[in-house]
Amino acid sequence: MLKEQLIKKSPIRVFEDALDGGLAAGHLGVMTARKGVGKTASLVHIATDKLLRGQNVLHISFADDPKHIVTWYEQVFRELAKAYKLENAMDIHDEIIRHRLILHFKQKDVPFQNIKSHIEQLQAGFSGEPHLIVVDGFPFEESTTEKLAEWQEFAHEKHIAIWFSATLHRENLDLDEHHVPSPINKYYSLFQIIIMLNPVKSYVEFNLLKSQKNGQPQKLQLKLDPQTLLISNHRVSLNTA
Repeated sequence: MLKEQLIKKSPIRVFEDALDGGLAAGHLGVMTARKGVGKTASLVHIATDKLLRGQNVLHISFADDPKHIVTWYEQVFRELAKAYKLENAMDIHDEIIRHRLILHFKQKDVPFQNIKSHIEQLQAGFSGEPHLIVVDGFPFEESTTEKLAEWQEFAHEKHIAIWFSATLHRENLDLDEHHVPSPINKYYSLFQIIIMLNPVKSYVEFNLLKSQKNGQPQKLQLKLDPQTLLISNHRVSLNTA
């Protein structure tokens, strides 16, 4: 399959349609789940789709080191190339990684102005601004709405979409009136899209808790395959428990 066909047939198109076009530039979205369910894999698949379309991606991690992040991208690309029988896979791989940069912070309490300065310095590695920023391991438990609002302001100012990952409590989800779990519920107003991943039997389902056009929870007709770590557009029954 040619790259253009892969992009057209990608389940990310279904994902974007379900989200009324996907996460818009200038907006914040969050993928939340318990540890090990597939947040990072899902966001890396979304980011890889952007890379395949020639767009710049900046991956910021407050958890995994850069080598671990690269491993995620390598695995997702390898599985995509295999699943879609991608032609000239290695050439495409070498082409898209030029559009990806990784920024790692060992400390989680880094002031946003410092983060912003690092981002602006890294932009020299791009031919323009990043189109998407992925933020992994953000300390939602310790952070405040004021701090996250700085990210929102930056996204709006630079016209960049920013996806976050957030780890849920294992014991108590502490759902609010919107069915959004802690610690994300205190940031509800700052996110345009909130998705919770839920493991079900042999796959992981996507529960849309908030979108740009709909505040009502719903299951997306997509699933994450825990074996390949890819989002699949194989239809999932909305009646699945």
